[in-house]
Amino acid sequence: MNILLKIRLLLVAGLASGWAFGQPVLRMDEAVRIALENNFQVQILRNNETIAANSNTYGNAGYLPRVSTTGTVSYSSNNTNQKFFSGDTRTGVGAGNTSARGALEATWTAFDGFRMFATKERLETLESRSHIVTEQEMHGIATDVQLAYYELVRIQQQISITKSSIELNQSLRDLASGRLRLGAGTELEVLQATNAVNADSSALLTREDQLDQAKMAFNLLLGREAGIAFSVPEVIEPVALPALDALTQQAMDRNYQLSLLNMDERLAALSIKEAKADLYPRLNLNLGYTFSYSRAEVGFLLSNRTFGPTGGVTLTYDLFTGRNLKKDIANANLFQENIKLSRQDITLNIRSTMAQLFQQYQGLLQVRELELKNVETATRNTELARQLYQAGRATDYAVREAILQETQVRDRLSDYSFRMKMAELHMKSLAGMPMFGE
Repeated sequence: MNILLKIRLLLVAGLASGWAFGQPVLRMDEAVRIALENNFQVQILRNNETIAANSNTYGNAGYLPRVSTTGTVSYSSNNTNQKFFSGDTRTGVGAGNTSARGALEATWTAFDGFRMFATKERLETLESRSHIVTEQEMHGIATDVQLAYYELVRIQQQISITKSSIELNQSLRDLASGRLRLGAGTELEVLQATNAVNADSSALLTREDQLDQAKMAFNLLLGREAGIAFSVPEVIEPVALPALDALTQQAMDRNYQLSLLNMDERLAALSIKEAKADLYPRLNLNLGYTFSYSRAEVGFLLSNRTFGPTGGVTLTYDLFTGRNLKKDIANANLFQENIKLSRQDITLNIRSTMAQLFQQYQGLLQVRELELKNVETATRNTELARQLYQAGRATDYAVREAILQETQVRDRLSDYSFRMKMAELHMKSLAGMPMFGE
């Protein structure tokens, strides 16, 4: 890069710095962090993660016994007339009868057809799945933030390019005015240079308004007030990416959609295990301790008190369940088949999309390198045209044409760099590569 191009780039950077003066620079990683912290959907999904973790217990899976206690007290007042086989009679008016009972009982399912094991594994899978869903949402938000961030960078680059064009045309207007005063130029040259400055100034106002609108939308994406002022660095550089085969394989291993399908397939298999548990008998163990007391004013016994442990075994086997078992297993098998079909569809789309993005990225990378050389050539051409015009060896039209070509080349470089970055981000997102420090 020659000294002339370096000076021109420094001038462009200086214009951008002056334009963004007083506005804090917002780094991309900071923008992603703010968006993830403020996003309500992420907060909801984190709560869902906690719910899934709270539900993943041995008690919820049916491993642990159920312990309960009961207690009852009752009183009755009755008119009683009792006649015995011996011929004796006994009557009571308003005879009271008091009874009380308390029990501590424990029921434990010793065998349920292996359902509890499948249920525990299903709860663990649901907990892992909820974590993947949260990461997928955060990954998508981080991708959207970065795409919008580089859109801001592109607009700011266009503003700097327009400001540079204004400066060049103002310089041409000054040269034309000087030539007019010396009698070597015409007023037409001054007017045409002025028209070019005015046209660029109008374009600058439009792009600055576009930037303001984009910044407000970006602030909303970050979940903060739309009017917060900030600036972004005007740099779009390529990064080293793996080869196509490596990117595709990484997508097969880390793509969130495929990971969720794997989880869903596992859940379907566990649902079949839980359903098949009904094919086995269920064995429950019952243990308890009971205390009871009763007292009667009329009857054979004045009072009665019993207490002590109890125990038993309950064996249950369903002979007919309304064909629900067959239905549940058939539905689970169909769900598994749907998952396999979805995996094939997503895998095909990933391979095709990745190949297209990679080819697009490589092409844009080559065009960008060519445009970098074109910028250097166009800058030298503009400076040479100005020197020749000042010496009276070139027309003002040649200078305006050189300025226009330089502006167009710089604009193309900005556009190709932006499109290259978009392809890069889409490939990284598709491959499940870290977008927010995962």
